[in-house]
Amino acid sequence: MPISLLQTKLFAPLVPPELVSRPRLIERFEAGLHRKLTLVSAPAGFGKTTLLTEWVHQHREDSQVQMPVGWISLDKDDNDPSRYWTYYVEALQMIHPDMGRSVIDMIQSPQPQPVESFLTSLINELNIRTEPFVLILDDYHMIENETIHHAMTFLLEHMPPQMHLVISSRVDPPLPLALLRGRGQLNQFSATDLRFTFGETEAFFNEVMKLGLSKLGVKVLENRTEGWVASLQMAAISMRGHNDIQKFIYSFSGSQRYVLDYLTEEVFTQQPADVQSFLLETSILDRLTAPLSNAVTKRNDAMEKLDYLEAANLFLVPLDDERKWFRYHTLFADLLRSQLTRTLPDLPPLLHQRASQWFEQEGLTAEAIDHALAAGDFEKAANLIEAIAVTMITVESKVSTLLRWIAKLPDELINKRPWLCIALAGARMAAGRLDDVEPLLRSVEAMLSTTAENNSETVADHTKIRSVVLALRASASAQGDIDIQRNLEPLREAFEQLPDDETFARAPIALNLGVAYAMRGEMNTANRFLNEALTLGKATGNPYIALIAMGCMAEIQTKMGFLHQAAETNRHAIRLGLEWSDGEDPLSATSYAHISLAQILYQWNELDEASQHFTRGIQLSEQCGTALIVQFFYPGLALMEEFQSKTNSTSELHDLAKRIAYTPHNTLLSRLMDAWQARLSLAHGDLEATQRWAACHEIELSVQNFPDLWQEFSYLTLVRLYIARGKAEEIDELLERMRQKAESEGRTGSVIEILVLQSIALKTQGKINQSLKTLEHVLSLSQQEGYIRVFLDEGYPMKELLHHAASRGITPVYVNTLLDAFKGSVLTYPDKPVGEVNVSTETTTHNSLASKLSGILSVREREVLRLMASGASSKEVAGELFISVGTAKKHIKNIYRKLDVHKQTTAVTRAQELGLI
Repeated sequence: MPISLLQTKLFAPLVPPELVSRPRLIERFEAGLHRKLTLVSAPAGFGKTTLLTEWVHQHREDSQVQMPVGWISLDKDDNDPSRYWTYYVEALQMIHPDMGRSVIDMIQSPQPQPVESFLTSLINELNIRTEPFVLILDDYHMIENETIHHAMTFLLEHMPPQMHLVISSRVDPPLPLALLRGRGQLNQFSATDLRFTFGETEAFFNEVMKLGLSKLGVKVLENRTEGWVASLQMAAISMRGHNDIQKFIYSFSGSQRYVLDYLTEEVFTQQPADVQSFLLETSILDRLTAPLSNAVTKRNDAMEKLDYLEAANLFLVPLDDERKWFRYHTLFADLLRSQLTRTLPDLPPLLHQRASQWFEQEGLTAEAIDHALAAGDFEKAANLIEAIAVTMITVESKVSTLLRWIAKLPDELINKRPWLCIALAGARMAAGRLDDVEPLLRSVEAMLSTTAENNSETVADHTKIRSVVLALRASASAQGDIDIQRNLEPLREAFEQLPDDETFARAPIALNLGVAYAMRGEMNTANRFLNEALTLGKATGNPYIALIAMGCMAEIQTKMGFLHQAAETNRHAIRLGLEWSDGEDPLSATSYAHISLAQILYQWNELDEASQHFTRGIQLSEQCGTALIVQFFYPGLALMEEFQSKTNSTSELHDLAKRIAYTPHNTLLSRLMDAWQARLSLAHGDLEATQRWAACHEIELSVQNFPDLWQEFSYLTLVRLYIARGKAEEIDELLERMRQKAESEGRTGSVIEILVLQSIALKTQGKINQSLKTLEHVLSLSQQEGYIRVFLDEGYPMKELLHHAASRGITPVYVNTLLDAFKGSVLTYPDKPVGEVNVSTETTTHNSLASKLSGILSVREREVLRLMASGASSKEVAGELFISVGTAKKHIKNIYRKLDVHKQTTAVTRAQELGLI
């Protein structure tokens, strides 16, 4: 009796209206058609059928390709061999009516025929066809019949070369995949391949679903969903009816209703009861392996269960090539944890206890702490935290993790454990929360005063605690006090009071003393203490101290003008950081060396390499402390920040640098932050913002002062402001005092920058001969070490001076090198002036022009001006330059102010008069 067939199973579904085209996958699919088998294997909802549907419809629309395609949508009823093979032949006959005609009776015969018999006939019949064709079996995971799998294996082994088979499945089918892969006959797509990329995710939300999400919003959802297509669709549907989209984006999880229902119905409830139990009990683990899973579930078949889950594509993600460690897909894990809490609310604490014990036994203390906290076992967590707190701060620089752990402990527990309070004080100091340190140290002292010292062990412990308290108090005072002289005193006292054998406590004090003396300009003394810190850091196994000391020593070498020596010191520190981390991820304390090296490379105009080290240093700094990096590297950060913005690097990196630099309750750092922003405002031609900064700090930034090294960056920013305002004569004496002080302290690097500004200041006053004499001096100082950016970053005024120097034969080789560097270089300041703003005490015309222009147009503003001249609106400007309309309007407003006009046509006319366009 003929089997009744459902004809709709033999047609590819229609392309969904919300399709995001995926040419990267279609191209790879096409490239594999010469092989025997294409396997698309991934969990539910990853877009397997959609991908095949898109290819079929696209393929049929391409008139240049003549390759017929057959399709079968399989279901559970197709586990009957006769039914399965009847559909199979029917799909072939959709390609060509004669295909399989000779075997249909054999398949549907009441007397079962040997599989090899009818398949041999079918293969011979297919082999008669000369044109290539494709047969697609969708949802093959529905087939569980071993007879069918065996027959498909035979078919694959003997399939004619003109036939290509495509299988889509939620699990890897029991077919000879390894053999086909080894012979180059398998084209395979996994969940990793099918995940939406950021571009595809953005296209889906904003082009297809018209949701208008920001790039950040798209990125958050991409991370949460891990590119799982079905969850993206569910998120989009949910957002359409949601009032607060931002809140929805950040709260989207596997417990969201649509996701919960989908995963429960399509995945979880489809599994056997013992697999469901395994999934729920191991869901508390962020990563799982067989021994850990056995320990948590109290069973011994975890390896088999993990093998099953991986083969079944059950949202299990391998974390290593050996496939020993796994994790669940983020949203699937959310679902499982939600189910566990709802159905077995008393079980999670017990599971976490078991996990904590296993991790502790394996020496994985961080994970043991996490699970102890989750189990509510705070005493155990506190013991473990105390054991590794020093390593967390000084070696691994995982300050935020340490703070997170301690925040979960009850206050009453913290307040009775002195070492825990010390750990908290050290972590908060490293995080820049200096105001929190002293109350904690007093709490520690109060605990000691109420604890009897009944034995030698207690006495030794209390002595050690007092030494560490002394070191922390002195270091916190030094980092938070703007008065360098005042903060030296507690550091010196602490260093003198501590016995020589208290190396652990002496190391950070030596480091802070080195920094403090460097800030005072006492470089030899600073180097002595930094070398002491380096020695103590190595002796106590404290790479944090040792690497920071090396970074600070390199910065002193830079200040003294020894760029090549400083570069080698930094490279040595980076190499040591890799050695001390056993070749794995470099220690985060190497951030200091990376950023210090970036400054030097920037000075040599090696911008690509400088950018790489700057980026790496900032990324590592997110794990490391903040205060020292800003104190020492502030000028370089400012210059590199500006360079990065001119080369279209991501704003996320800039925001990260600023966030790291910002340390509340620290007067010194807040002053430097303000100066940094003023310097960047000046670089963008915003003199008014820079003037406001100067007005806010006019007491400490008086031109009558004798600035110390730590004030140098601020004062040189002030000097540039005076020059830009046409008041160079008012800072002549200040520059001379700064030069003399820098020379007396051996800071040749500082002298070079000061002389560069002196030469420009003299030029703007019309004193060209004096200017060139100063320039000749600075060229002689800077040539051997290869300084470049100190000249380039002053823009047009320095470029013009160098042309004068070239015409007079002053150090011709070096001057020509610098002039060549100006060509096409990314400049911190524009390489063309707005008009010829050459302020002179004898020329009132130029003074008037400078006053009207109120500064220099930035590079971006000149781009905007050129578009304005073509008649572009603010919206058109924004589109052309890939900026927001608001940013475009801000640039236009700045142009109006600087050109002293009030509308676009007048601005264009004024710019033409000045030769700007």
